[in-house]
Amino acid sequence: MLGIDIEELYFDFGEGHRYLKLIAGVGQGSRLHEDKAIRVRNTMWSLPALSALVPRLNDLLGQEHEEPAAAVDPELERSFDRLMADVRKALPGDAASWYDTGVFLARFSLCVNIVVEPPVELPGTDFEATYRKELARVVPHLAQVLLGLASRTAWLRASPPLRGQLASLLRQLAAWDSGSADWCRTARARTDRLFAALGMTHSETSLLHAVSAAAAHLGQTADELTTDESEPDMESEFWCRETELMKALLAGEAEAAEDGLRTLVQTGRRTLGSRHPFVLLAQSDLCLALHALGRVPLCVDLAYDTADEARLHFGHRHAVTATVSRTTWWLLHLTGRADEAAEFKEARLAWLLAADPDELPPELAQLPGTLTDPTVREAATPPEPGEQTS
Repeated sequence: MLGIDIEELYFDFGEGHRYLKLIAGVGQGSRLHEDKAIRVRNTMWSLPALSALVPRLNDLLGQEHEEPAAAVDPELERSFDRLMADVRKALPGDAASWYDTGVFLARFSLCVNIVVEPPVELPGTDFEATYRKELARVVPHLAQVLLGLASRTAWLRASPPLRGQLASLLRQLAAWDSGSADWCRTARARTDRLFAALGMTHSETSLLHAVSAAAAHLGQTADELTTDESEPDMESEFWCRETELMKALLAGEAEAAEDGLRTLVQTGRRTLGSRHPFVLLAQSDLCLALHALGRVPLCVDLAYDTADEARLHFGHRHAVTATVSRTTWWLLHLTGRADEAAEFKEARLAWLLAADPDELPPELAQLPGTLTDPTVREAATPPEPGEQTS
């Protein structure tokens, strides 16, 4: 959802990066929000009403990237705020309502997460008090936005699970008690379920939490620092867990597999990184679990996103890109979109079928044989999970 991504990008771009510069140094210029920037840019390009605003977004991000010290400039934040307002003005009625919902939902989630679990390693700010105050300001705005959304036709077009989670959150907002610990914990749980209904795999961690963890890391002695030797164990644990969950899916335990895979993707984004091959492969497997639960078109939408993300970060002919693209093609077939599946196969996978099998690397050698019409196979059986690929 554009509203969620652009609001999170706005925060990372501004306040989050001020603390990043304090901890990592102004010269580092780390782009921890790069994935969000890519999603926002791609969404804006895809919508005719917003494509003309992409150069302004690129200009703002370019200033931050080329001059990291500018990230502490309030005027730059105000320019981003004006861009968000212009994006909202350019959207038609129902789309604007969903945009508002996403913006305030992201802001609400950020506040609740920081109140429940304030960053402890960052100097000079009482985060819990600051964000509890902001939460009190956001709650009535979000409630008003949700009430407005419920009065529009967009509400009727939303899936029943999504409407149910939105209504549940609205009831939570109506029971606002100035932000007690219990209220915030319940609100966070309901927000997480809402994100799940939207098909989003959030890490539940803001940039402030990431920077806080970096500060704690920098504060350790050399003997306490985690070495690279622990990384393979983390990857092995991740892969073993994914294998277990795919066995559960194949055994018909779709609900347990979906819940486990969603949690695994969230954890992997924190521990391995959002672009790690294992994380993208697990996200692709999550699409299969969603299909098994009848979550259409959500499963296909997430599969497209995964394939696009893999192609962007690994390239068109990488093994990870090919593996998740195969899953996307498979799901298009199984959901009755045969023409779209054929177009996707020609655009993304034709090179694989045309390749000399003897020249393909081991991790790709088996894929061409899986690219036959799935309607001639067991339609309920998902493709085998991808091989370990780096």
